[in-house]
Amino acid sequence: MKHLASKALIALTFLTFSLSSLAFEDPKIHLETVTKKISSEILSNKEKIKTDSEYAKSLIRDYLLPEVDSEYMAKRILGKTYWTQATKEQREKFIKEFIGLLLNSYSKGLANYDGQPITYDDTQYSKSGNLANVRSTIQPNEGEPIIIDYRLKVQPDETWLVTDVIIEGVSMAKSYANQYREQISKVGLEETLKQLEAENERAKEATEVSDVIQTGDKS
Repeated sequence: MKHLASKALIALTFLTFSLSSLAFEDPKIHLETVTKKISSEILSNKEKIKTDSEYAKSLIRDYLLPEVDSEYMAKRILGKTYWTQATKEQREKFIKEFIGLLLNSYSKGLANYDGQPITYDDTQYSKSGNLANVRSTIQPNEGEPIIIDYRLKVQPDETWLVTDVIIEGVSMAKSYANQYREQISKVGLEETLKQLEAENERAKEATEVSDVIQTGDKS
């Protein structure tokens, strides 16, 4: 009887483990939730987004960046060779400046959102269940629908993070990889990091409101 009870306990333990392994939150549902939250913020603060670049960046930072596996994406962009060759400080700086690039790039487009419908297809999983793809469709006010695929990877805590965004068949990670690997091959990683930092600084300065009259201004 004890032997049977022991077997039942083991079976129950494995059943519980199996169920918990499958209890991942559906990436589709999660993306829909995030979209609703940031869409509501955008539509409620259209004018502020247009005039306050830091606020626009804060929306990207608060709602979208937590959904991205920044380190994994950075590894993909640099590639195994450059990532391995890079020091810990260089890796951290690349991730920091890459995030800055995303903030500067995508915050500019927030004001263009006017509530266009966004729908999500059912999640497609890899055979292992550790990777997923969620396809979304944005219906613009004019023109053809825009297809965006989100590639996601499950994390140790069973959450999902985005590892790539594919817009109309063009991979963001691959595009950045082609750009930065070519640049690194020409000028080296350290110089590439300096140029990326300078690019982010120029983008930041361009959005700052200043009382100083710029050269050439007649006001």
